[in-house]
Amino acid sequence: MRWRLLLLPLLAATLQPVSAGAQQSEGAEVVLYPMREGDSLYELAQQHFRRIEDYAIVQRLNRIGNPRRIAIGRSIRIPKHLLRYEPVTAHIISFRGAVQLRRDGRLLTVSPGMAVHEGDELATAANSFVSMGLPDQSAVALPSQSRVTVRRLRKLSLTGAVERLFAVEQGRAKAIVSPLNEADEFRISTPISVSAVRGTEFRIRYDAAGKQAATETLSGEVTMASSGEVSRDLPAGFGAVAAGTELSAPVALLPPPRLTNPGETQDQRELAFELEPLPGAKAYHVQIAQDAGFLDVATETTVQTTEVRLPPIEDGTWFVRVAAIDGHGLEGMYETYGFQRRLNDISGTATETRTGDYRQYLFRWRVMGDGERQFRFQLSRQEDGSDPVVDEVGLTEQSFAVTDLPPGTYYWRVMALQFVDGEVHENWSPTERLTISPDQ
Repeated sequence: MRWRLLLLPLLAATLQPVSAGAQQSEGAEVVLYPMREGDSLYELAQQHFRRIEDYAIVQRLNRIGNPRRIAIGRSIRIPKHLLRYEPVTAHIISFRGAVQLRRDGRLLTVSPGMAVHEGDELATAANSFVSMGLPDQSAVALPSQSRVTVRRLRKLSLTGAVERLFAVEQGRAKAIVSPLNEADEFRISTPISVSAVRGTEFRIRYDAAGKQAATETLSGEVTMASSGEVSRDLPAGFGAVAAGTELSAPVALLPPPRLTNPGETQDQRELAFELEPLPGAKAYHVQIAQDAGFLDVATETTVQTTEVRLPPIEDGTWFVRVAAIDGHGLEGMYETYGFQRRLNDISGTATETRTGDYRQYLFRWRVMGDGERQFRFQLSRQEDGSDPVVDEVGLTEQSFAVTDLPPGTYYWRVMALQFVDGEVHENWSPTERLTISPDQ
């Protein structure tokens, strides 16, 4: 399968089909219709035109003498704007954070399963995400700080062709496109580019401030043609950057970076991942989702280091996707890992009290997360916890008292054992230091 990305001079907000070196207005888009036995312009107009009298426009456009007698097999050009169509409805698959849907100038409350129609605009705020699905199982996903308008979502009465046109006004979008029928269209535009697809997976980004667009092909093949008649083939694993009418040469996308410990349970309050350094990477894009297809993204970040920190999420099975960004700003191929989230964060404090001639040291700890727990308390003179002075297991309370410790420096920590779904998850608190002076 191949699709074409056509670069245009800066356009208005309307989406327009183009060929290299030429532009056409929406009104100039045409359908080529081969006349069949029994067809006439009158019958076509009656069944498929918005207005019957518009047959005269088609007659003039095609220089037809007798609208009742047209040779069978002759292809006539019919402007699309004359044709009837049925609306096609998309639906919200999932969303998180602040997502706006604007329809006819009104802001509507977004909800899962909500219908999305032609003319609607979807916008995401910071750390917000939304994805919409189409009847043919294709999907379009928007990450944070992006805005997309549904320019066209319809089925033509004359041909049965389904047209899906989306305009990225700002930010990024990812499309997963099911194979299309010959006459169907699936296009995504930016103000300086149009992407037409036939069954592929790709990403597109538009920087409104810099007037720059980028496309990265993840599967399938792309042909990019500029308005200056320059074209490039972009197979899977390649991308390109457009600025105005200029088009870069194909750039090989960076391979996916690797996590150092992909199977490690995430039990701290924040998510923490470590990436292996990748040559050529200027930054790394990391996303967290509840589904392996990343249509339900929960959070994401872009970092310049290999240490990644992300906000807390609820317990369960999650997926992390990592990709590197090169010096051109192109995001590379990605790798997806599954991981378990089991919040089991633990921290502690120690206080001294006196009872008669005895000094008592009360160690307390606080734990975050759900599930049944037991605790193990260790007190040692060694920072690594070896040769402990106290090693108490099976505790159920979140405190432990030790009486009359001799002067010296001690190190203590607590292990939380979390029991969830028949499994045990262990996590040590940070090691704390306690110094007891001789005069205490």
